[in-house]
Amino acid sequence: MPSSNANVNTQKLDLGPCRVTYGGLDLGATLGNVSVKVKYSKADLKMDQTGTTIVDKRVSGLEISVESALAEVQDKSIWKKAFPTASLVTSGMNSAMLFDNKLGLSSYDGAQLLVLHPLNKADADKSLDYNFYKAYPSEESDIVFGPTEQQKLKIVWNIFPDVSQPGYPQLFIGDSTVGLVAASAAAPVAGSNTGNGTVTGVSVFSGYTKSETITLTCVGVPSANHANFEVNGSISGPLGLAAVGVGFSSLVIAFTINDGTTDFVIGDSFTIVTTAANYG
Repeated sequence: MPSSNANVNTQKLDLGPCRVTYGGLDLGATLGNVSVKVKYSKADLKMDQTGTTIVDKRVSGLEISVESALAEVQDKSIWKKAFPTASLVTSGMNSAMLFDNKLGLSSYDGAQLLVLHPLNKADADKSLDYNFYKAYPSEESDIVFGPTEQQKLKIVWNIFPDVSQPGYPQLFIGDSTVGLVAASAAAPVAGSNTGNGTVTGVSVFSGYTKSETITLTCVGVPSANHANFEVNGSISGPLGLAAVGVGFSSLVIAFTINDGTTDFVIGDSFTIVTTAANYG
């Protein structure tokens, strides 16, 4: 009987370690492989007419976790990434880690971008990067002291959905700019203002700008032709203070408030609706 062969492209096979980057910091050497677990949880659907027979399965959640072990255990900055709740204490060239209680601290609020980059790819080649939008370590590890086993700092990374982005993404495999619709902002809308100044030069930033409403509220008029505006995001929260005639910039938005022929008064305001970058 004749046999057949699978259509195999060996160029699509892969082998090798990866670089682990968290919050922009290269975590250095890993030991014992890096493991990624992805699972769409499914709920069983049944109906009386078919008894206990499962007639469908529906997605009920997405679970993602990453396990890694870091080898450079003498670097306290690496420990700080593995245990963000603990405190990195420095004095001159010396550093130490203080583990104290911080009850109620939110993991989500401290979550940062975790990137796994295969070392067999050039730095500029992000085609096989694993980008975890909101990662936070479980902050538990076992350190083994012994004559035959190298010390390592094990980290289990919890991956949360980024609730500020459309679709609440958790993981993007590949170059994160592929198919990306850039962040955008609608034209600034003035409130029932006394001052007739304007807001121009609005810029937003893909990867940082959220889908929200940015509100600019005049909170002080130190002198004629000058005013200070408080800047708040409906999701981002307080972003800083903007002065008339001076360019304002933050991670999520930038703009300039311009003086008009009639000065601003306290309570004057503008709103700017921003849309996060997405893959829609």
